[in-house]
Amino acid sequence: MLQSKNVNVIDFKQNQKAIKIADKLLAEAKANEPKITTDLRRIAALSGAKMIGLEDRFKSKESLVRKLQDKADYTKIPIEKLAKRNNDTLRYTYLFSENDYVQRLAPIQAYFEKEDYQIVKIFNAWELAGTAADTGYRGINMTIISSQKQKFELQLHTMKSFKLKNETHGLYEEFRNPQTSEARKIEITDIILTKVRQLKRPKGL
Repeated sequence: MLQSKNVNVIDFKQNQKAIKIADKLLAEAKANEPKITTDLRRIAALSGAKMIGLEDRFKSKESLVRKLQDKADYTKIPIEKLAKRNNDTLRYTYLFSENDYVQRLAPIQAYFEKEDYQIVKIFNAWELAGTAADTGYRGINMTIISSQKQKFELQLHTMKSFKLKNETHGLYEEFRNPQTSEARKIEITDIILTKVRQLKRPKGL
């Protein structure tokens, strides 16, 4: 009983810490967002992208707290350090047609550099297709830092990869639920990978 009580106390303290840090991250993001959104609208117009999902540009507090807690439990890394690495408190999505996806991507970096933004990481999920690390996600995610030192994520999708992301979102949430059994996780993975096989890699990528 004493051991169980101690675990509950630790969990409660970690939860409170995650809530406090999530509040801070969201407050900073909301203060910096207006300029970033204005700049990203302009860059979207210059690059021929369709900017979508602005109503979801802020990660929900509940989702952010859960993410910080889950990562802290899994990695044993302090929540404070995880908060500094977090890139999607503020997030955006650019949409390109399948036919010009590749050629539209090329000038993106130059546009951001001109606007005083730093691209610090590029994750190309298309490259994982068919590998052991393939989760079924397709797209290119950029981690970017603004002139206000605000870190945010920009997802670059084709029409079809974005549709696939939305279709599999519920399955992804079920997969990452700690209560989901290993058997069900294997089943979910098979479902998602079956769906993604129908999605062709953009030519020239």
